[in-house]
Amino acid sequence: MKRVLYVADAGSIHTRRWAEFFRDQGIEVHVASFRGATIAGVSVHVLPTYGLGRLGYLLAIMKLRALARCLRADVVHAQYVTSYGFLAAAARLRPLVLTAWGTDVLISPRKSRLMRWLARYAVRSADQITTVAQHMNRAVAELGIPEDEVVAVPFGVDTERFRPPTVPRPAVPPLRVISTRNFGPIYSVHTVIEAVRLLREQGIDACLDLVGDGPLRGALEKQTTAAGLRSHVVFHGHVDHARLAALLGQAHVCVSPALSDGNNVSLNEAMACGCFPIATNIPANAQWIVHGDNGYLYRGGHAAELAELLAQAMVAPDLRERASVKNLQIVASRADWRVCVREMQTIYNRLAQSAKSP
Repeated sequence: MKRVLYVADAGSIHTRRWAEFFRDQGIEVHVASFRGATIAGVSVHVLPTYGLGRLGYLLAIMKLRALARCLRADVVHAQYVTSYGFLAAAARLRPLVLTAWGTDVLISPRKSRLMRWLARYAVRSADQITTVAQHMNRAVAELGIPEDEVVAVPFGVDTERFRPPTVPRPAVPPLRVISTRNFGPIYSVHTVIEAVRLLREQGIDACLDLVGDGPLRGALEKQTTAAGLRSHVVFHGHVDHARLAALLGQAHVCVSPALSDGNNVSLNEAMACGCFPIATNIPANAQWIVHGDNGYLYRGGHAAELAELLAQAMVAPDLRERASVKNLQIVASRADWRVCVREMQTIYNRLAQSAKSP
């Protein structure tokens, strides 16, 4: 394989990682995207819609098709079924790998007939469907693709960057809690703040680091102030990977409060850093955590239940230590970035070879 074309959000960290990996393999990498970005050694082609709504989208399809004819890529990889996936399918690009990220197959097809039609058209046009988590394969099957033909390839974690700290974590108390999800409705970060309030109300010393940003930041800051937690909750905003790994290395517990998810990379990053995970009991998390064994699961949105589990984790150092060892093994075997990207490379090579065969 000499050339690959990504049809994806050029600004996404996941797109960047794929592009940079294959660039470093000596492969010519192109990205077609609705927004521009600078990726060293990678050609980014912006697909303008000129603010023309559906007509602009049609023009983008035509431009993408013309670009693909010019590039003659060995493999096209579209990310996110109901946007870039449909775009690549409508442009009739082949051979086509299509990756579902989560909402695009778990939620969007249930919102309207149009979204379901878009998703069905996209997945049926692809030569290979992949998902970022095993539990999503069934959702793809509901769109008309046999489940055994869908391959789960997680985004993966850079285990050289995300690993246990070289110095011991600070002593407990206080219990250092961290959440690294963005501030949108689906992530239910307000539940974590309320749980910390309940802990402190019970006389339990706990503090909270919030890493991320989003439309609900103002509301979450107001909630923190109203709860009297301003000196115990830190809003870090977005941070780079080095800073994130350092914060995870200082925290005792990482809470993943999302109400729905695809591949929970942030959970895997916390596990790789030896943080004790407490996550909502949804398929995306239950595939990684066995309740009471290597972490805890709770009902999403239930702050009192979360607070109780945080209190239990605080007084269970042996459980936290055993979970840390198990979670390192789990991430190494199932979520190591290098293992995941090599699996995708195998798919690329197979499709590229098949396309050349008479």
